[in-house]
Amino acid sequence: MASTRHTEQVRRVTDALLALADSRQAQGMARFFKTGAGEYGEKDRFLGVTNPQTLRVVKTVWRETTPEEAAMLVRNEWHEVRLCGLLILVAHYERAARRRDVVAMAAIFRLYTSLHPFVNNWNLVDLSAYKIVGDYEMRFPKTTLMDAWITPSHTLWQQRIAMVATWKHVRHDRFCALERRAQCLLTSREPLLHKAAGWMLREMGKRSEVGLRRLEEFLEQHCAGMPSVMLSYATERMTEERRLYWRARRKG
Repeated sequence: MASTRHTEQVRRVTDALLALADSRQAQGMARFFKTGAGEYGEKDRFLGVTNPQTLRVVKTVWRETTPEEAAMLVRNEWHEVRLCGLLILVAHYERAARRRDVVAMAAIFRLYTSLHPFVNNWNLVDLSAYKIVGDYEMRFPKTTLMDAWITPSHTLWQQRIAMVATWKHVRHDRFCALERRAQCLLTSREPLLHKAAGWMLREMGKRSEVGLRRLEEFLEQHCAGMPSVMLSYATERMTEERRLYWRARRKG
């Protein structure tokens, strides 16, 4: 009976997204998210549903959709259905956090991390990782899974999840995890990871005078070996003079 109910709810949510499909927009999204042969989003499939449209569906259905049903959506072939499932998990996690339901939070964290093969494009990571993984790490500092995921033995998307999760840390003026994980990505060959690390470093510098000082210290230690994209993102909010200074330092 439960299995039938799960299937019916998943079908209802999927049908709501399919009704919004736009084939012309889907073609543009497929190009934007690099779905060509050999690209990072290879074989990803799009309905052509925008993020605001997906969010409206999420607001309508998340209370009636269990985390288990959300996981079924995350395993779907369509990108927007996977995104919808992830955002439903975020909604459930945030409700559990408001209620201080530690058991539910831990269950959703474990479920989310188990679904990592399907969190396989940068927007899927960026809209969900810090809200679940980052928040869970903040509340339970002994959680070390992301420090394992940031290493080269893990996939591009696992590494990006680990990096983007630190955004939650940064918002609470905690920078150690960010600095530690960004350092791990200095030798990566993946531009998407360079961008993620640079983005988080930039956010650290925006936080406060302390954050800016920590950013300058990080650059002082590592800019010589830093990928150019990471440096560009990290210094984006600095003055033109400081950006040129760090660019020159990198060139040595």
